[in-house]
Amino acid sequence: MGTKAYLDYLEKEMTIMGILSAVCVAAPAGALNLLLGTKDGAATYLWGSGKLFIVTGSTLCVLAALFFYKQRSRLAWYYGQVCLTEALDGNPLAPRELRKLLQEADAWDTWIPYSWGFTALMTGFLFYLLAMFVTYAAPRFWPSFSDPHYKATREVVWGSLVVVGATGTAILQRLVLTTQRFEEEPWASFWYDRIGRSKKKLPHCGVFTRLRPSGKSGVGVFAIRKIPKDTALFGSDDDELVPVRTYRIEELSAEFRKLYTDFCVKKGKIYYCPENFNRLTPAWYLNEPDPPFEANVRADSSLRFFASRDIEPNEELTVRYSTYSDNDSPRS
Repeated sequence: MGTKAYLDYLEKEMTIMGILSAVCVAAPAGALNLLLGTKDGAATYLWGSGKLFIVTGSTLCVLAALFFYKQRSRLAWYYGQVCLTEALDGNPLAPRELRKLLQEADAWDTWIPYSWGFTALMTGFLFYLLAMFVTYAAPRFWPSFSDPHYKATREVVWGSLVVVGATGTAILQRLVLTTQRFEEEPWASFWYDRIGRSKKKLPHCGVFTRLRPSGKSGVGVFAIRKIPKDTALFGSDDDELVPVRTYRIEELSAEFRKLYTDFCVKKGKIYYCPENFNRLTPAWYLNEPDPPFEANVRADSSLRFFASRDIEPNEELTVRYSTYSDNDSPRS
């Protein structure tokens, strides 16, 4: 089935998770042994001033070890399942199950314990740094920092802020890796979904009409909401018009000539056309009114269309071709 390369990858990752677990246990054990097993003045002073932060940091490192071990166990389960499924060559469902297992093993939410392990590990190191800060740096710059009446309160406040930040980070990681489990860049996709798309207008913005069957001529343009007088109707339809001289279409087949006479704006011996007739937009489907004086749309010299009066929902939009085109034959 060709899964050996991926199994080798899982095996290496399991080894890395095992090493990380061992390091996360050995590091705080060594630090505590140094602080408690020596009579060095600096170590004793550090333990006495930053005991709360040191104990919390050590606990978080051990918690990180548990997360890394959980990740190792999860990868080991996938490793075993892939091997077992691959061995079932006679089972017609095996290829499908194997693809599903490989996909799930590669999904981002499979690696949530790994991300939590690093969060816990980094938070633990931050608590170690806080212990050194409150012991050496803070009293030097703020002599009142060592006041025993406020020392405990400050430590609890600082420690709580760090823990809340780490917890929020862990929750956000789970949300991102779960909702973007198959994205190439999960964090980029997550922030785009929450921020980028909110800044980007939805496709219906600025749309007042849609195409529907018309009793006047084939397809017509109908209002889908109330349109106030003088509203620019097709503001986003800003494609350049392509000029085509009439002699170029005279030898075309009847159906192609009809495309030009039905949809293009004629000025003298020039048809102004869309870049391609496959790109016809609603403006090209405006029908003529019957009688002519009832038109509710007008065009200016730049071929921009405006509501000539208030238009109600479901009302068909009509325009007099003769006001902007020499080709005033209605479409049939």
